[in-house]
Amino acid sequence: MALTLLRLEDIKRCISMKEAIDTMEIAFKQLVTQKVIMPLRTPIPVQKQNALTLTMPAYIPGQEALGVKVVSFFPNNAAKNLPSIYGTILLLDATTGAIEAIMEGTYLTAVRTGAVSGLATKYLAREDAKHLAIIGSGVQAVTQLEAMATVREIERVSICSRNMERAKQFADTISDHFEVSVFKDVRQAVKEADIICSATNSTEPFIHLQDIKPNVHINAIGSHTKEMREVANDVLAKALVIVDQKEAALAEAGEIIHAIANKALTETRLKELGHMLKKNTTYYKRRLTVFKSVGLAIQDISIAQVVFQNASLKRLGSKFTL
Repeated sequence: MALTLLRLEDIKRCISMKEAIDTMEIAFKQLVTQKVIMPLRTPIPVQKQNALTLTMPAYIPGQEALGVKVVSFFPNNAAKNLPSIYGTILLLDATTGAIEAIMEGTYLTAVRTGAVSGLATKYLAREDAKHLAIIGSGVQAVTQLEAMATVREIERVSICSRNMERAKQFADTISDHFEVSVFKDVRQAVKEADIICSATNSTEPFIHLQDIKPNVHINAIGSHTKEMREVANDVLAKALVIVDQKEAALAEAGEIIHAIANKALTETRLKELGHMLKKNTTYYKRRLTVFKSVGLAIQDISIAQVVFQNASLKRLGSKFTL
């Protein structure tokens, strides 16, 4: 059985952020028409490390894309100067079931997460949005910025992070392209922002209604368990709330679960991103909007399929047999 191994350097040559956002749009439109098969991801808690490993399979007939991602979230890795997220994607031939490719998934996870935020922002944020606030300074912060700059003409970036050294390093890398400020206080970072991207593992909400503009768009992508929250109930009570998938959000999104339990939100108020794409109205761009994403397997498998196709055309990757 011949396989292709795609390393990080190969993948970076095979996908742009614009291409990733376009791929997400196709995938989410297929999701709402029920043209994909995607079981809920299976979590494996590693309690000793306060960590989590997930398996995420999907089949997308429209792309003939079949595969599974294994991703681990080990938050204590930051203290070891290691990435907090590791991922690997296994892509299969959808006509035979044979393994076609194994690829580094950590970078692709960051790209597809940025891309889905970019997709939501494209349809939900004001057209003249120029000031972006990023809460968090890890790898997700980088791709969130890249995605926002792809769909809007970002001029100012406010960064807030518990790790000020890393926040300043991040600021230094982008200061040639944007007007950048670094803050310790979330309230100062978000108060003038047109778009807010939060990418943290916080268990206490830090985005509150009194601190934000009335028509800001928020991408909340950091929290992915029932215990984790970034956006406060008072924001969710006021906002139009969009999720990647209702079933996944109701099972895994701490903000959504907590807000519903405390009657700040109802299930019927939740809108799925795919349905919003089909409406394509400018009305939402004048409102306070929150996009809550826990991450779906279709994001990984659809983008992995594009990467594999591009790599094949460019003759990238290493071939080996099992």
